[in-house]
Amino acid sequence: MPHTATLQFLSGWREQQQGVINRGGTLTIEYDKSRLLPCLAPSGGDELEDIIAYCRFHPRGDVVTGSVVAPVHNRGMTNGIAINHGPQPLSVQVPVDATDVELWFLNHSQPTSWCDAWDSRYGQNYWFDIEGPAQRCPSPPVSYRAGAVTRLDMVNVLWQQATKVNAFLSNPGGASEGSDLQTRLEVIAWVQKTAYGANAWADLHVFDDGDQLICANTVTLPYTEFGPVFRYGFSGAVYLGSVATPGSVDPRPDARTLQYRLYYEVDYQVFTDGILHQLDLPEDAAART
Repeated sequence: MPHTATLQFLSGWREQQQGVINRGGTLTIEYDKSRLLPCLAPSGGDELEDIIAYCRFHPRGDVVTGSVVAPVHNRGMTNGIAINHGPQPLSVQVPVDATDVELWFLNHSQPTSWCDAWDSRYGQNYWFDIEGPAQRCPSPPVSYRAGAVTRLDMVNVLWQQATKVNAFLSNPGGASEGSDLQTRLEVIAWVQKTAYGANAWADLHVFDDGDQLICANTVTLPYTEFGPVFRYGFSGAVYLGSVATPGSVDPRPDARTLQYRLYYEVDYQVFTDGILHQLDLPEDAAART
């Protein structure tokens, strides 16, 4: 059974930990919004706020974000005006190579003008040790491209997800029995707006359950959106696993970990967020059903 731990950020600037934070386990964050004075003035009875938790796992530097409050609607309605916000625990998966987790919080709202309030121990943030099984460090990791410049103000990840699917089950016109296992990656990247042509891509590695490299590739992130936020995105298969049909089997290594580095090129200069993103995958047996 996966290990779970809870970090409680309580009123009076108190923090409390329940359980050991373990690699590969689950970390739940509970936050008392009274720690942050509401950075808002209700507009027409509508309380327009949110408190976002930022969790940075070291040493890779991946940041996971999510809300720790939920809206309370008028007269028990499930939508419409939010008259208040209540606590909403945030659960995140602890990476299998993490040694520490760093947390901070942002309360933001926009009633008439934008307002921010931070809970970050005056910029030091909140640090907690991670224990458990030995670190899993797939090898060789995706290398950092020579000449690239780390600039989070130029490119960073808005959304990422790695999944393993049985393409036979997802295709109504496919075979009635069998499996066609595919590892898929979804990435949405925010990039700095530019008047010049630009390119975005990800260098990626896929590893088996023994942390051995089984696939290396580069995928292009096509441009997806105009407007105040420029976005590039990718959604597709990055590794084709085992295929089995009645009377035929084509076995391939079981993909269990996916790594990638994100890049964005503008006017012959390559930028990156500097993070070795790593996502775990279920075993083939779980994906076949």
